[in-house]
Amino acid sequence: MSFGYLLFVNTKHQSHEYLLNAYACALSIKNTQREGYDKVALVIDKEWLLEPLTNDWVFDKVIEWGEKEGWDGRSYMDKLTPWDETVCLDADVLLTHDFSHWIDYLSDTFELFLPSKAYTYRGEVITSDYYRKTFTANKLPNFYSLFTYFKKESPLATDFFTLNRSIIDNPKEFANMFLTDHKPKVIGTDEAFALSAKILGIDTDITHNLNFPRIVHLKPMIQNWPWPANKVSDHVGFYLNDNCELKIGNYQQNGVIHYNEKTLITKELISILEHKAWKKTF
Repeated sequence: MSFGYLLFVNTKHQSHEYLLNAYACALSIKNTQREGYDKVALVIDKEWLLEPLTNDWVFDKVIEWGEKEGWDGRSYMDKLTPWDETVCLDADVLLTHDFSHWIDYLSDTFELFLPSKAYTYRGEVITSDYYRKTFTANKLPNFYSLFTYFKKESPLATDFFTLNRSIIDNPKEFANMFLTDHKPKVIGTDEAFALSAKILGIDTDITHNLNFPRIVHLKPMIQNWPWPANKVSDHVGFYLNDNCELKIGNYQQNGVIHYNEKTLITKELISILEHKAWKKTF
C-alpha cells in the first residue's frame, strides 16, 4: 500500500503565491516526515510553472490537470491521487513534526477522516463560529477539509466525493435545499464536505474526538483576542528558526499550521526550509 500527501494549485483562479505555498508545504513534509510517509504529489494546471523552483524534486509526482474551468480540484482528490492512501492538504499549510504514527492510526481506523476541531496559535480550542455561521445555522458537522485522509478504493470515500462533486457543480440547488437558514455566498470545500457527510449520514463515522491532527487555524477573528483583526500578522510574528521550528508570537507550534495569509511565505522562509531539506537529503 502506498501513502502520500496531495496538494492542489490552480493558477487560473489562485494567485501565484499558492504555488510558493504548496512548495513550502512540500518542503515542510520532506523536513518532518520519516521515509515512507514523506511522498508528495502536486496537481497543477501548468506543470512548467515548477521550473523556477530550486527543489522541484520535493514533488514526487506532478499531475497536470486543468480540464474543468473554475475547478476546485479537491473535489476530485479521489480521482487524481496516485496513492492508495492519501492526506490531502491545503496549499497554505505547514507541518511541524513527524505525524507518521498518527497516519498509521488513521489507516487502521478510517476509510475517510476529517478533523472536527481546530486551535488558536496559543493552543486554545476554537469555539467561535465567526467564519462558520452557515455551519451553525444549518447544523452542519464542523469539519475542516484542509486535512483530508482517505483510502482510494473505499466505497465510503467514493460515495462521499461523488456527492461532493455534485454539490460543487450545482451549488444553488443544494443551497436552496439544505442551507436555507444561512445561505452562503459561495459553497466552499468545507461547506461541501460537511453537507456531503450530513446527507450521507456519515458525519460521526468519519471523525473522532482526536487530539490529532492538531489544526492551528490562523484566521484572525477566531484567535480569542479582545479586539477585531484583519490579519494575524498585524498582531503577532511568524518566526522560523534554522531548524525549521516555528513560533507564532511567543508560542512554539506543534501541529498542522493553516496560516491563511499567503504572503507569510517569504523568500527568507523558503530559504530556511530549502536549507534543511538539502541537509536532510545530502
